[in-house]
Amino acid sequence: MRRFVLAAAGMFAVCAAWGQEGSRFHVSTALGTGVSLSEPASTPVVWRVTGSYAVSPRFSVGIGSGVSVYEKALVPLFAEAGMLLTRPRRVTPYVGFAGGYAFAPSREAKGGAMLSPAVGVRCALRGRGTLFFEAGCEWQRLERLREYEGHYLSAAFAEKLRHTTLLLKIGFLL
Repeated sequence: MRRFVLAAAGMFAVCAAWGQEGSRFHVSTALGTGVSLSEPASTPVVWRVTGSYAVSPRFSVGIGSGVSVYEKALVPLFAEAGMLLTRPRRVTPYVGFAGGYAFAPSREAKGGAMLSPAVGVRCALRGRGTLFFEAGCEWQRLERLREYEGHYLSAAFAEKLRHTTLLLKIGFLL
């Protein structure tokens, strides 16, 4: 019973903190795709979820995760920093940078380091949220297992890839 009361009090505290005006904690989600600039080329699809803390009215830091699909699916874990270029208005430009590591859930692949600088614009909605559009570049390392089956020979080898992608993302900040 005591655990239930503590859990309920914790959920109430979180809800009350979200209900306060000017909360410093924000959650965002974004969906994007882009153009591959490397070989082998594949059209990537990315989905990101980030929790961030506003250090000042114009600068925030956070951590996030999501899913990136190149040839293989990857699960990135990253740290993110963002800065508004002007004071917050209805439409506000910003810059951001994310860096981390992506893990591959498949046995045929290994993840690698990830870097993603971006520029974008936030559009405040009449309600509580903010819609954002972002353009950037993402560098992702990936190692995958390749197999070759020939008439006289069969072989398997590890192929090290460096994906460079121009990304366009749309998202929602709460």
